[in-house]
Amino acid sequence: MTTDEAPTLNETSKRLTEVILKGDDQDAARIAGEIASGRAETNDVVDAISETMNIVSDLHEVERYTVQQVESCERAAESALNAIRPGLKVEQRRISGRVMVTSLHGDPHTFDKTLLLTMLEMGGFSALDGGEELSPEDIVRNVKAVKPDVLAIPLVTASAVNNLLRTRSLLANSGAKTKLVTFGRGVTKLPSDSQLSAVEEDSLTILSRIAEILIAL
Repeated sequence: MTTDEAPTLNETSKRLTEVILKGDDQDAARIAGEIASGRAETNDVVDAISETMNIVSDLHEVERYTVQQVESCERAAESALNAIRPGLKVEQRRISGRVMVTSLHGDPHTFDKTLLLTMLEMGGFSALDGGEELSPEDIVRNVKAVKPDVLAIPLVTASAVNNLLRTRSLLANSGAKTKLVTFGRGVTKLPSDSQLSAVEEDSLTILSRIAEILIAL
């Protein structure tokens, strides 16, 4: 990308952020498609969408966005993700094992979960949608019923940290062999001795860590 092109890309990315914050799913898909059709790396567009959803999370935590507004923004973000999906660069891996992705009660944000599921599917992994905003008890019941090799939980808000730690404790006590990993900006709130199989801030890195865990099984 040349220096002359950069302002145009930045301006278009700003427009994408604005329409996602408004919850406009049609414009979000259109603008994301425009960016991806240019010289920009599609994975960079994913970063822009993810950063926008971090803004949405901040607004929700300070009670400036209602749950309904958050859901509207997430629909717009998912529409943008679907628009650029053909151009996403995810390394194809033939690795056996199943990965369940679910979100905790206290984290009313679905985009990180949707993004990881998308990348898992594109990467050739066996991905399972474990549901949204579940209690630790419900998650452990699902794990015992389905027996995934890896359980991945996005952690966006600090309020969900205790639920994640309780999930870890319940899993350990249940005797389940499922490896628990977490990702998202909320991981910075975890204690250093969280005793999880992998902890990463971004989806692409946790994808690589999940692959490493499955290969080692």
